[in-house]
Amino acid sequence: MPTFDLPMRTISLDIIIIGKGKIEKDAYAKILAEMIEKTGLTKLERDPKKVALQLLSATSLSDWEVFRDLDAPRYTTVDYYRMACHMIFACQRCGNCCTTGDPIRLRPEDVAAIAKSLKIPLNKALKKYTIQDPKKAGVLDFKHILPCKFYDLSAKGCKIYDIRPWSCRIFPFLGIYGSEDRVLVNELCPGSVETMKILKEAIKIVRADAKMSNVADPAKVRGAKLFLREALNSI
Repeated sequence: MPTFDLPMRTISLDIIIIGKGKIEKDAYAKILAEMIEKTGLTKLERDPKKVALQLLSATSLSDWEVFRDLDAPRYTTVDYYRMACHMIFACQRCGNCCTTGDPIRLRPEDVAAIAKSLKIPLNKALKKYTIQDPKKAGVLDFKHILPCKFYDLSAKGCKIYDIRPWSCRIFPFLGIYGSEDRVLVNELCPGSVETMKILKEAIKIVRADAKMSNVADPAKVRGAKLFLREALNSI
């Protein structure tokens, strides 16, 4: 699958360069306007500039430095970039993920939700829609793919979108698609490519406008990390 990747070890601006297609000087306003028009995005919480500001703050200290509880979940700089991308991402309804996804993995909860929605017994849903993953013991895959059985070609959308499987919900940024220290961006997903353009431009604007202290405030960094973690709660 054609991809281009973004190294995410530091918060240098270089880590956001997408490698294809440069953004013109005033592209940020244009892209944001188009995104709002397409998705109805109006919430301040998902404004790319706010997300970029929170991202730079969140990655200025490690989780170990701001979350003292031993049982607190720990995330890496790469994880926070994934969260930021997920918050900005707007599906373009191209259908590529629905028609080329292989495999589409299912959790037991996913199958149960499908059975409930279709009003059929769970054992029937398991038999009708799932197969055992040939490479991973105990893992279920969706039986009908390329394209997905629930993809509506005429409407270019998912027929069970509200209960779509976990693997669909975390695509294209929250899953680790072949790399733990890089965010792999699928060129076939126009929403992914556009997201990276938007985030790159937002970070440039924030860096130019914001008066960022060289000394990170742990309380503010913690707040920024929690802000980005909301991306996980929205799945």
